Amino acid sequence: MTLMKTRFSRKLHLAFGAMLTITLALAWYFYDSIQWFEYDVEHITIANSVLNGHHTLSNQTAQKLSLIDDSIAAGAISDLPRWHDNTQVLRVAIIGLQQAITDKNTLRGADHETDEMAVLNEMETLVEAIINSGETIRTALQEQRPGDARSEAEDLHSSGIVGIFNELMRETLTVRTKELKEANSETVALAHYITGVLPLFMLMLAGLTAMIAWFFSRSLTRSVDVLHRGAQAFTSDDLNHRIPELHEKEFEQLGDAFNTMARQLADHRTDMRDSNIRLEAIVEERTRALKSSNETLELVDENRRKLLADISHEFRTPLTVIRGESEIALRGKAKTKAEYQETLMRIMQQADQTTRLVDDLLFIARADAGEPRLRIRPVSVNGLLNAACKDFNARAEHNEISIKQDLIDGNAVVMGDAGRLRQVFSILIDNALRYSKQGDTVEVCLDRDDNMVVVTVRDIGIGLTKEEARQAFQRFFRGRKALGHARGTGLGLPVAKAIIEAHKGNIKLEGKPGEGALATVSLPAEDKLRAVA
Repeated sequence: MTLMKTRFSRKLHLAFGAMLTITLALAWYFYDSIQWFEYDVEHITIANSVLNGHHTLSNQTAQKLSLIDDSIAAGAISDLPRWHDNTQVLRVAIIGLQQAITDKNTLRGADHETDEMAVLNEMETLVEAIINSGETIRTALQEQRPGDARSEAEDLHSSGIVGIFNELMRETLTVRTKELKEANSETVALAHYITGVLPLFMLMLAGLTAMIAWFFSRSLTRSVDVLHRGAQAFTSDDLNHRIPELHEKEFEQLGDAFNTMARQLADHRTDMRDSNIRLEAIVEERTRALKSSNETLELVDENRRKLLADISHEFRTPLTVIRGESEIALRGKAKTKAEYQETLMRIMQQADQTTRLVDDLLFIARADAGEPRLRIRPVSVNGLLNAACKDFNARAEHNEISIKQDLIDGNAVVMGDAGRLRQVFSILIDNALRYSKQGDTVEVCLDRDDNMVVVTVRDIGIGLTKEEARQAFQRFFRGRKALGHARGTGLGLPVAKAIIEAHKGNIKLEGKPGEGALATVSLPAEDKLRAVA
């Protein structure tokens, strides 16, 4: 019996050692192949990025030359924004090419560095010369000196800069295209190599596995079958079943352990099952109750603290004004009827402002508590936008600002509260007008994106930073530029956010300092045919 055990263990160790060796060799092969494959893929990606960058640089340079020729022919700059955008794209393309070439040299190592950066620097010099000539021509045309503009254009073409750039670009595109094809060929060759060697490894592993399985199956089948029948009996809740004595010592010990386990389970199963059921029920019930209580208390406390903080922060100013006006009216010298009416009017305005503030704060608090109290029905978004724009037409005309509407989807319908949604659009248009300058344009657009109705309000006013855009939906927050540009409470966007989220939508704000802001509202579209009020 001892001899059988020793031979069995030794053969088992040798067999699994051989399998482990082949497995490790296969793993090493896969690891090495993946390393090379990742290198080739990254090489292709960078080569493709370099080629696309050169294409972009070539196309944008050709567009710059076309803009120069068209402007010379017309005697004026017809599309100034496109002129500036072209210049910016040219410089961004050069920066992107520099980064891509740097990444390529880093990937391939110092031994493979080429003169690509020198060629790009030469291209950058030529492009900057073209841009500078273009700026000189633009200035001449804007100052109504067409002769100087034509002279500068002739100098640009006669200097050979354009020809040198085009020739250099053609050669570069040819080289980069060839390099990309070579990189693709290398990757395909590597893939063929991997797929060619892999079957051999798998065949070796499969053959060894089959041999080991066949060798041990005859001596293990009987013991395994006995243990399998015992396991099935225990699984079928037959804890009185006992595994008989086995010939192999290892399996005999395992059979004894199974029998001991069955006896212990039979002795303690009932008590443990009952105890576990009672304990689980008690714990689950108390955990559920405690979790519900904690969530409720946290929500109530958070809403209470927020509401108290908001009220104490914002109510101080209007209440102080009302008290001051009242004291002046009561303690001052006798006044005329018109003066008393003027004082009462100011008090009424402050009271109206305080009432609106209370309404907004209550709506936000209810929304935070999950009870926004909306009157839901089918609503035409097109009608709401038209009405909101009309409300601000007089103010826009007074400030010499135009409101442009681009309502692509005129039949867009959502399920919502018409009054609250109109309040959101009014807040966005009011902000756009508030932070715009004379002569600016505010664009109001309506479109459909999959199952969402998308409304955007864009202005070209003072703009805002990314950090200000991130904090804009916090209560009472106002950016530094906004504080000096126009008055406000800082509650408009938080109210708008609460309304939109209550409608299962989302709202976001983007912009750049000095380049305006873009507010985007997305609401779930209602596709069913219903009567729209």
